[in-house]
Amino acid sequence: MTQPTVPSAGAPVDVEGRAQLPFSEHVAMARAYPGGRMTVGAITPLEGFDGPVPSLAGHIERIQQAERAGFASVWVRDVPLLDPGFGDAGQVFDPWVYLGQLTARTTSITLGTASIVMPLRHPLHTAKAAASVDQLSGGRLLLGVATGDRPVEFPAFGQDLGGRAETFRQSLEYFRVVLEHRFPHVESPLGRMRGTDLLPKPVYRRIPVLMTGRGRQDVRWIADSTDGWLYYTPPLQQQAENIERWRELTRGDGGGFKPYAQATYLDLTEDPLALPRRIHQGFSVGRVSFLAMMRAWQDIGIDQLMINFKHSRRPVAEVIDELAEHVLPHFPPGSSGARGEHRRPMGRAGP
Repeated sequence: MTQPTVPSAGAPVDVEGRAQLPFSEHVAMARAYPGGRMTVGAITPLEGFDGPVPSLAGHIERIQQAERAGFASVWVRDVPLLDPGFGDAGQVFDPWVYLGQLTARTTSITLGTASIVMPLRHPLHTAKAAASVDQLSGGRLLLGVATGDRPVEFPAFGQDLGGRAETFRQSLEYFRVVLEHRFPHVESPLGRMRGTDLLPKPVYRRIPVLMTGRGRQDVRWIADSTDGWLYYTPPLQQQAENIERWRELTRGDGGGFKPYAQATYLDLTEDPLALPRRIHQGFSVGRVSFLAMMRAWQDIGIDQLMINFKHSRRPVAEVIDELAEHVLPHFPPGSSGARGEHRRPMGRAGP
């Protein structure tokens, strides 16, 4: 098993992409999705809060604590406008500015977006920002992308809500062409390029793109066009069926292992023996039952559990310490560059 290739800190920055590293050795993918077992990520902000707006008290310190504790990834949100009715403003700060700060304040944790709303940003701006964070972090970026689910945002940006699915596909194609080719010829409804190039290029030959939810797209298109799937928390059997279908669609396409991750809200109770109780998109549960649930999720093939702490009734610093001591050692970040083991849901037939 080989170790992922990591850029040398003292090397010149390969802004033109003349010596990009192989995607199969991508250090962020290796840490977040080693294959064959589950890791754990954290969705910002790392605090429990009522209402839509977090306090952001000690927000950088909590992410540094999560990195030390053994979280594989931290995921930042793209919420351009406050919609009080939606109930969550994310980490409030612009995701690209925030990722720039996290690049300087962390050392190894994977930095992910969950997710960039592609139709609300020009793909050239997204590509420039993503490649910049990728270079500055040493190749630690995972790009979660979304079509957008907050209708009030689209008229504010002069965008057509009804056409967002098509705009999303056009944006993703434009994004990939300008980052994966030098001086590309682009003819798109979103713009034209000839005789010019976008710099910097990413550290590896492409930036991993992971779809969030369905995004009004066909599942086969998601399997063919992205590098992984970030999904929600349906009942266990339904999730097992989702994963089985995903493995069928992504197995043997020549593109390598494509992970499946689950985002779950967590309220870890003070009583470690408390049984799970359903909350919005997640659970209020004690440590012992939560560990058992995580093992069940791992058994059906989930590659990363992405924890959202919004509904936590305890201080998240305290929760992270408890997870670090009793839970995270069972699900450590990956370190090997040799990924690609597909796991079959337990008790289900497969090829």
